Amino acid sequence: MIVRTIAPEGMPRPTGEDGHVLLDVVWQHFSASLRWPTFDYVDRKLYASGLKFEEAVQQLCPALLRGVDADLWRLPQGLTELSLTVAGAANCANTLVPINGVLVMVRTAALIEPHYQPKEPGALPELRPDDLPPPVDDVDLALLTKKSRFVSFALALHEPCFRGGGHNLDDLDWTLRYDRDIRPFAGVHRLDEYWRIREQMLGPARVEADNTPFGQRLEPTFAPRLTAVPVGSEGGKSTEAMEVTCMLHPLIAEVAAERYSGGFYYDAVRSALQAVEHRVQNLAGTTEVGERLMGFAFGNKPDPPKITATRSTGGSLESEQNGMQFLFKGAMGALRNPRMHGPDEKDARDEADEMLVFASFLMRRLDIEDEQRIAASSSP
Repeated sequence: MIVRTIAPEGMPRPTGEDGHVLLDVVWQHFSASLRWPTFDYVDRKLYASGLKFEEAVQQLCPALLRGVDADLWRLPQGLTELSLTVAGAANCANTLVPINGVLVMVRTAALIEPHYQPKEPGALPELRPDDLPPPVDDVDLALLTKKSRFVSFALALHEPCFRGGGHNLDDLDWTLRYDRDIRPFAGVHRLDEYWRIREQMLGPARVEADNTPFGQRLEPTFAPRLTAVPVGSEGGKSTEAMEVTCMLHPLIAEVAAERYSGGFYYDAVRSALQAVEHRVQNLAGTTEVGERLMGFAFGNKPDPPKITATRSTGGSLESEQNGMQFLFKGAMGALRNPRMHGPDEKDARDEADEMLVFASFLMRRLDIEDEQRIAASSSP
């Protein structure tokens, strides 16, 4: 007999047994290794059990599992990590302690935020292991171990109440960043309370999208309209505005749409560039970041490139490859880095539109590498 943990009423749940199995595979791997499994690993484990990933995942939704395109327009890349949300973990066995740890982290950050004094102007508040309060009951007592706290951190890292963070797996150290959006969670002690506030923060559109099963959302989530107005009337020609509707790459729309719709343009651009960076890491098979990552991935001579982002086949191939490397490097240095490490400035909507389109262009160029790998794996 299989005994499962069932998420509280009002939280998403798998619609079938295969979905439960998929969540269990992800959780068991992480709880044993402290690393989220790759798609290749999960796919093989399911296949060995007589299940198909593409069928099992349709019993889940983005509110349960990360790393999968909402539209299932293609399967994740082999090295793409699949990770659970707090709700995903709530549908797996033996997750009471780490989920309680997430709640402790959330309400601790919410209590610290109004009194936080940043070391540098504009720096986001940070939560570290030593900031957690002493245990008050047996469940909290389990959080005293570094491993248990790290597991909770991994679940909390991509929750919308936090703004990212960092970690060192060797010594199980971690940091979570947050801002004023953490305040509504100050009194949260139960998982259903947390989830209710979480949904209020995300808004109806994002909640509906996150709870729609994988493969059932067919329309793009974000399509900014760009207006170009010529600067002069040379030769007596009249100046007319040119409007262009750009459908962003699904992986950019997924991370930027809700933030953009809420007016958080700076955060939308930051999230878009992080998505590009994360995908390059997966394709290149490295944990390097920023400009060094792009140099490694797109070829620092004499090393050959790990990723192809070019369409040229003739004499201009080398020129295009070098140019694409500079574009990706520039995106990290000029756009990502200031939004990750600098003061939390504001982006004008028009400029944010242009930067999101640029991020979308980079993401589509990464599709070229995917297509080549798929073609190579299917050839004799």
